[in-house]
Amino acid sequence: MRVERVDAPGVLAASWRDTMAGWVNQLGEPVPTSLTTGQSLFLLMQDDRVQACARLVPALSALSADAGAPADTVRASKALRFHFRVGRLVHLSEELDLFNPQQILLLGNDLCDAAEITDLAVDPGAQEGALKLALLLKSIVQAREGQGRLSVDLQGHRDARGLSPFWQGLGARFLPEQGDTPGVGPQWRRDFADLLPALPLYASLMDDASRACIGQIGPAARVAQEALLAAGFQPGAHVKIDDAGPTWQR
Repeated sequence: MRVERVDAPGVLAASWRDTMAGWVNQLGEPVPTSLTTGQSLFLLMQDDRVQACARLVPALSALSADAGAPADTVRASKALRFHFRVGRLVHLSEELDLFNPQQILLLGNDLCDAAEITDLAVDPGAQEGALKLALLLKSIVQAREGQGRLSVDLQGHRDARGLSPFWQGLGARFLPEQGDTPGVGPQWRRDFADLLPALPLYASLMDDASRACIGQIGPAARVAQEALLAAGFQPGAHVKIDDAGPTWQR
């Protein structure tokens, strides 16, 4: 096996697209077949056939380094990422003998200085899928040695019907026309963030099912989570804004 890296923007080779057709990434979304400027695609190859893939998206600071260039500003705006930081706020009063810690979700851009790894996907028919993804992740880590943090978003918990309790309990209340499931893709999540309040959200005001799945993964993220653990990544204090899937970091 060997790892190939593609940096040139554009549509991927036809043979690769055919092999990767129908692949699903760690978010439960289809793997794109094109590459945007500034991104890199890492491919694990065996006998000239793609076995697994991972996409590296540069940190926001790398895109906005030349602040005077309008094109860079546009790209930076499109790359802006939002997460909920899972924190704690304590209500304390000596007079009332009150000690009431509350879990809160705070919307922010804490991870914009980290490069993002996404589109973690492996051939569904391949054996040892987690091992193959771990090899790709280690290649990315090695290529970016000393260049800052890496982050990976994972799909959030799904119930027996395949739906996200977190979305139904929180997101759908801000965007009811979306229905039972959140949208797909980074641009959708970027637009959805504009509808969310910047003030802390109290988890205690959510229903039990929504609150319980904060930071839990869904079925599409299981192989990726195993690979991340093998590659030295760890879960952090942030979750996705649509389904509360955890963000792992290194």
